[in-house]
Amino acid sequence: MTQDEVYLQVLAASGERSDQKNARKVLSLLKQGKHWILVALLLGNTMTNEALPVVLDDMLGGGLGAVVGSTVLIVIFGEIIPQSICARHALRVGAWMVSCVEIFMYIISPVAWPIAKLLDLLVGRNHGTIYKRSELMALFSFHKTLGKPDERLNFDEVMIVHGALGMRDRSAACIMTPIADVFSLSADAVLDEYTMERIHLKGYSRIPVHAPDNRRRIVGLLLVTNLVRYNPKSCKRVRDFTLDPARAVHSSTNCLSILKMFRQGVYHMVLVSDSRRNPHQAIGILTREDAVEELIGEEILDEYDDLKKNEQRVTRQRNRFPLPNVSSRKIIARRPSYAISAPQGELINLEPVETAIFQKFGAVDLFSAANQWSSIQHVISISEVPAES
Repeated sequence: MTQDEVYLQVLAASGERSDQKNARKVLSLLKQGKHWILVALLLGNTMTNEALPVVLDDMLGGGLGAVVGSTVLIVIFGEIIPQSICARHALRVGAWMVSCVEIFMYIISPVAWPIAKLLDLLVGRNHGTIYKRSELMALFSFHKTLGKPDERLNFDEVMIVHGALGMRDRSAACIMTPIADVFSLSADAVLDEYTMERIHLKGYSRIPVHAPDNRRRIVGLLLVTNLVRYNPKSCKRVRDFTLDPARAVHSSTNCLSILKMFRQGVYHMVLVSDSRRNPHQAIGILTREDAVEELIGEEILDEYDDLKKNEQRVTRQRNRFPLPNVSSRKIIARRPSYAISAPQGELINLEPVETAIFQKFGAVDLFSAANQWSSIQHVISISEVPAES
């Protein structure tokens, strides 16, 4: 009776082989009704306690000996010893006694069964301990330190469980990227070399496109893969390309619903809006990566995340194109995959000639700068920038 039904179901499904067998036996008994078992055991215990003094009274001739003897026997053999054994081997003892209990239940059923049904109507059936979400999260947190070291949950496992259990309680507004921090393009923007280089450095696969007069009104998504064969010299505008429709969700939508939507594979990015009448008036965006990060409880970093951190350190003015550092020996590119080291002290600050180089060569990357190295040296010499030969 002390075994929790939910715990027994867990043991029957995932415990050791002996525990699974014992748990199934006890569960088969509990399915007949906990109140029926309870009433039968209590009636049997009461009859034993009442009958023992009567038997001892005839054997010992009554008096104080019968009272003391019955009390000692009941306490030692009916309470202390059974509870000591069952405290350590409750499941094994319970499985072993299932047949005896079933026989006694049917023997005493004319009295026990009606009382058990009355209890079912009055107090309801007990289906075991059911934990709330907050209680489950606390329970998993305890498993980081409780139990054997090889059976404990590590930090990442606990964070993933916490993230999964908390997704239904967190809204899209909590994890979105505000529209002010989103890299987007105007529908009238010209895709020249400078804009193409900015897109390349950002490393995004989809870029929100907003109306020329309203940055919050997103008209579609520009797929970067559509620009693979595009020649920047043609100077087309963003609106000349086919834009993917942008799905919008309300800011109160929970993260679990958003994750389900991303799992369908139709959308990789959604708009977050606080208006149901005008859903494309966005206050932020959500990507599939944001939903996964919320699930696992930590950020996913890639090479472009490192690049953004580098840009924050080397960009001297907001929204200006940052040129790569130039060594007297080699070009130092800011892309991690193209990085080439140079001895300390050989880096030349191009800030005095930044405008001149940009006007002459446009937005240069490692390879275009390397191909035009002699011309860059000429510009450096004109600007009288000191460099080692």
